[in-house]
Amino acid sequence: MRIQPSKPWDQKLDIYLVRVVVVVALLVLAAQVFLTGDPFEQNVEPVMSREFTAPPRAAAARDFSRPVVTFKLKGFSSLPLARVLVNGKSAGVFSERYVTVFVGEGDTLEIDGTRYNRPFEIEVLDVGRGVVDPQPGLSVKVNGGVGAVGVVRMSR
Repeated sequence: MRIQPSKPWDQKLDIYLVRVVVVVALLVLAAQVFLTGDPFEQNVEPVMSREFTAPPRAAAARDFSRPVVTFKLKGFSSLPLARVLVNGKSAGVFSERYVTVFVGEGDTLEIDGTRYNRPFEIEVLDVGRGVVDPQPGLSVKVNGGVGAVGVVRMSR
């Protein structure tokens, strides 16, 4: 019987390294499959709610003497389920990046983000004549709840 000569060390190393790379690649693939979960499950949020009611615009749109506060949505172009609350009632919806609401002395301003499980940020972009608080530039971060902007104060 003839004994076959062993392979040179560089061929053995080459085969060993290829096997290690294949095993590591399979482990990474398996980890990604188990960590990502169901590939067909998507986190989709509805565009419109059945509870949506448009703010009254007919008479309010022409009354330019009332003070206003304009909000800007940061980091998103729209969040249609996020609302601006004036005294606990919906006064504006972020169906676009900017929302302007009519305010009065002592009104409480809040941002309702309860329908989103992601944090988002709202900035007070501008205020109408006579509005002292909130001031432009004020930023409010909302994380799945209701974020308080503050109480409206008017100049005397």
